[in-house]
Amino acid sequence: MQKDRDPSFDAFRGLAIIAVVAIHTTATGFSWRYSVAGEWNFFFLVACRQLLSFAVPAFIFISGYWMAKKPIRSLQDYKTFLIRRLTWVLIPYFFWSFLFLAYAAIRTGDVNVQKIIFKLLTGGACPGYFFVIVITQLYIITPLLKCINRKPYGLISVLILNIISLLALYLSRVYNIIGHLPAALPFYSWIIFYEIGLLIGSCDDKTFAPKNMRFFILPLLLVSLLASELEGMILLLKYDNLNFAVSAVKYSSFLYSACVILGFLFVKERIKYWSKSLVLIGSYSFGIYLIHIPVLNQVTKLVQKSSTIYSFQPLYQFIVVTLTILTCLVIIDVTRRLLPKPFCVKVLGF
Repeated sequence: MQKDRDPSFDAFRGLAIIAVVAIHTTATGFSWRYSVAGEWNFFFLVACRQLLSFAVPAFIFISGYWMAKKPIRSLQDYKTFLIRRLTWVLIPYFFWSFLFLAYAAIRTGDVNVQKIIFKLLTGGACPGYFFVIVITQLYIITPLLKCINRKPYGLISVLILNIISLLALYLSRVYNIIGHLPAALPFYSWIIFYEIGLLIGSCDDKTFAPKNMRFFILPLLLVSLLASELEGMILLLKYDNLNFAVSAVKYSSFLYSACVILGFLFVKERIKYWSKSLVLIGSYSFGIYLIHIPVLNQVTKLVQKSSTIYSFQPLYQFIVVTLTILTCLVIIDVTRRLLPKPFCVKVLGF
């Protein structure tokens, strides 16, 4: 956690982690695709996924922004930086990953060491854990990216790399020309958001959110969101590719995410008092990220017992996301009160 916390960034983290939980909640309702009576529920969820696609880019941008504040002027600085950052994310990651994998092995009776190691190295122990692997890769190459940002066309070169990597993904997912490439795991799939964070974090935020931008922020957001909705529907209806249609790793979703980040930079300079609830959720965001899947699984089992609620996905989604977030907050708060702070922070990620 950052020692000198900025409530605006905590609020943005809070919004992003709510979106992460909502993304995983929508997956529990996609079965409506095969129900004629509930077809509208399915398309509602597909549309929601486009709206929520800013979550991972937001977290990567925030990481880049704060890493820009870390001086790395020597090999010793780099070693210190890596040790601090990697232990902060990897110790809780391995703790919870081992716990989830051990539970799965005991429950299924399938203990395959090779598969377990592979899942640990690729974030496969729990949905969403790929993020830790991605951010670890980005931390490792941070000095290189900082150096690139100092070049005249540094940001453009990174943007071109990201565009090419996304093109390869389209060729893989839509046309199956170059085999099945992983979408979320490689760092280069998200690198532009980290690089933007590094760039803005090393400059004045106001430079990237001038006053006259207020006339363009909302139109940009709406147009980019509409483009994402349209691309998602095309990928779904024309290519029958649900996974890619709801993915955040596509051109229109990246444009939308960039607009959300730009919108945040604009409002953060103009809002003095942020929602305390959103700031609190943001300050607990890493802990929520680590434990929300098992909590979500139990909450969905409970809420799905009411067929009335489940048949109306907007209400179902709201209830499940709210209960999951609240339960995670309670678990984290109680754990912090019962266990030593160093153990909670360093091992549990709380």
